[in-house]
Amino acid sequence: MLARASLRHFSQHPWQLVLLLLGIMLGVAVVAAIAITSDSARHSFLLAEKQIYGEATHRVVADRPIDQALYTRLQRHPADWPMAPQIHSRVRAMPADHSRGGMLLRLLGVDPLRESTFRPNGAQLVQADLGFSRLQQDRVALLSASVATELGLKTNDRLSLSTTHGPAEVRIAGLLDDQDKPQLRNLLLMDIGQAQQLLRLDSQISSIDLKLRDNEREAVRALLPPAVRLEATALSDARDARLTQSFFFNLRALSLLALVIGLFLVFNSVWFSLQQRQPVYAQFRALGLEGAVLQRYLLLEVTLIATIASCAGVILGAVLASSLLERVLGSVAELYGTRAVPDLLLEGKQLLLMVITGVGGSLLAAAWPCYRIGRTPPRGLMQLSQQEYQLQGLSARSGWIAGLLLLVALMILLLSEQSLMLIYLAVTALLLAGALILPLLLRCLAQLLARALQSLGHPLWQMIPRDISRSLSRTGIAAMALMIAVAATVGMSSMVGSFRQSVQLWLEARLNADLYVTQQQDIPGQRGGLSAQLIGQLEALPGIATRASLSRVKLQLQGQAAWLYASEFPSPMHSAYRFRRGEDAQIWQQLAQGAVVISEPLASRLQLKEGQALLLNTPQGAQSFLIAGVYYDFGSIGGRLMMTRASLQRFWGEVKPYSLALYLQPEDGRVSSRQLEAFRGLIQQRLIDEDLQLIEAQQILQRSIEVFERTFLVTDLLRLMTVLVAFIGILSSLMALQLSRQHEVSLLKALGFSRRELIALLLGQSLLLGLIAGLFAIPLGELLGWILTEEVQLRAFGWSIPYLIDWQNWPGALGLALLAALLASIWPAWRFARLRGIRRWE
Repeated sequence: MLARASLRHFSQHPWQLVLLLLGIMLGVAVVAAIAITSDSARHSFLLAEKQIYGEATHRVVADRPIDQALYTRLQRHPADWPMAPQIHSRVRAMPADHSRGGMLLRLLGVDPLRESTFRPNGAQLVQADLGFSRLQQDRVALLSASVATELGLKTNDRLSLSTTHGPAEVRIAGLLDDQDKPQLRNLLLMDIGQAQQLLRLDSQISSIDLKLRDNEREAVRALLPPAVRLEATALSDARDARLTQSFFFNLRALSLLALVIGLFLVFNSVWFSLQQRQPVYAQFRALGLEGAVLQRYLLLEVTLIATIASCAGVILGAVLASSLLERVLGSVAELYGTRAVPDLLLEGKQLLLMVITGVGGSLLAAAWPCYRIGRTPPRGLMQLSQQEYQLQGLSARSGWIAGLLLLVALMILLLSEQSLMLIYLAVTALLLAGALILPLLLRCLAQLLARALQSLGHPLWQMIPRDISRSLSRTGIAAMALMIAVAATVGMSSMVGSFRQSVQLWLEARLNADLYVTQQQDIPGQRGGLSAQLIGQLEALPGIATRASLSRVKLQLQGQAAWLYASEFPSPMHSAYRFRRGEDAQIWQQLAQGAVVISEPLASRLQLKEGQALLLNTPQGAQSFLIAGVYYDFGSIGGRLMMTRASLQRFWGEVKPYSLALYLQPEDGRVSSRQLEAFRGLIQQRLIDEDLQLIEAQQILQRSIEVFERTFLVTDLLRLMTVLVAFIGILSSLMALQLSRQHEVSLLKALGFSRRELIALLLGQSLLLGLIAGLFAIPLGELLGWILTEEVQLRAFGWSIPYLIDWQNWPGALGLALLAALLASIWPAWRFARLRGIRRWE
């Protein structure tokens, strides 16, 4: 009987069921999209790395190429450890017709006789033309079949490559079957000897794979020279998985905002639906139906609806994730030179968890309305006005709960130090406090506005705010959803704006040279070195005031990668760095004496401070360096160190600079664009045989801002989805409001109200709701933005970003709230004016 009554109700009001399903579906879709995207991205990176690691348990690695003699020494050890040398690099393959840009490939050089031990089922050939004579006559390689198809290549075709040492060419001797093995895509497989020739690695290799038992690790470590280390492949997997961990953690947390708003919508829709069916439930209760039975049925009904909506939301989230994954991996490939094949990971356990999240959140949102219906006696179910009065009293008491939540948020911010989860708990408490305060604020402002409009004479103006106060149980939840959506938009916009301005100011200060000279970089993340002869030729050019060379080596600090940079640090370069504390002159003096300075993200990650000693593994053994200062830096999440070129040469030997910063002698007090163009022409004329890339600081700045904007495309999607969910909440509440007031329509028409005035009544109520929600959302959003900027960014990435209030966001936020409320009220207002009414008042 209860089920038939529900079916009859939803058949008469299908829009209510549709809006309820849509609200849950969109909330779950956003969370599912971010979760699937983040897990799939990490899975794609691990698949790419698995082709290199295979079944190896450990790997011998170094920050520079390893002398092949080490492999020979390990191979001759009596323990006879299973091992295989490898060469791995990134190259760019050009299509046969050169009609478009090249594709990044992972070049893997292996010893075929040793490789079968680690990858017995690693690759199957589709086509092949191999033989020992071929290896002697020509430089050959195996290419994944999908890449060959995309590049228009087949067996025995020539493949043009761009490497860090210039152009090269190989013959495709076979195609790898990568149809069911995504880890083989974008792979170029070669014999290790030919790979050494291609990359000009004379008697050098990249790494050595080993299969070791636990009791054999120390024996291998004892044979390794300084600056060469033994790593477990699981450690490398974990390090790669942490590449985007903080980024995706933030996206997941922000996506929960959409789900929270969706839960407000669930509460709203369930509450309206139960209110409209209260007379039916009162009759069932009067006939002897127990309240507990009614509660269980209502929760079962919500479970069924939420399950259907959550499953649809997961499907929609997977579709969104497939689009987001391409963008995320494409940005990572551009930034870090890491090519990973998009492989959408849809695990049953993860999808089930998303469905459970949607169903559990819906049950949580519907628990109180269902409990209240079951506990209310039959007579109380018929007295809607008495229920509205009780709810208004409850909204007054909610102010105390809001105060308690604000206190909890404040205590978390003051006492927690590193936990991101606690910070997001504080954000949740803040949003819930704002949501609980809003109904009380709505009632007070509506009463004040009604008194202020008494002098206008026409009752319509007084009815608009009074009806909002009178129907607070239906309008309050919708206003909460809209307020949270707009506050989230303001908060994220302010965070992104503060971040953008800080990064732009940082780049403008850091890029203070007039011109940067590097080798042409065809392979992202791999930079060719500048020879001493070339640097000498550049220094001899007229018009140069001073120059600074930049070199770097890769280090391992506490199991994580970090880059060590070195330069001469001439005085014009000092203004490019701003230190967290201490006197700049003293820091530069200590740096010249052999100390190091570290970036703020590194200091935050490793809990380092100024004045402490930092132990670094160098080719000369472990060395201790004084930390002279900590400088602000947004260029790396993992962290950076800096020392003088003299210190780098002392402990690491000669490291070729990858870039040269040139400071020109100014004409008339500044370096003009005409002077820059003339100097560029001079370099190209004098060094015509060198393949150099000349970059102005403004070009780097523009490119960096473009990359920054692409990084936050996902947050734009989140903002759109949260506002859309809030829009559905307003639409649902207004539709329910006009349905519950059918009996008032005839009375209002009898009193002389025209259709235009009835439309104006509902539109006015909606706009007033949007106005109050928008005004309250602005300060709440700015507080949310401050937490996201000052606390979350520091704890997630180690960046100190000053929070900047952008006043220009305020009119847009207010306009967004008004527009969402107006658009959501057009159809309900039109239907409200066309109702014939139910003559219960007669």
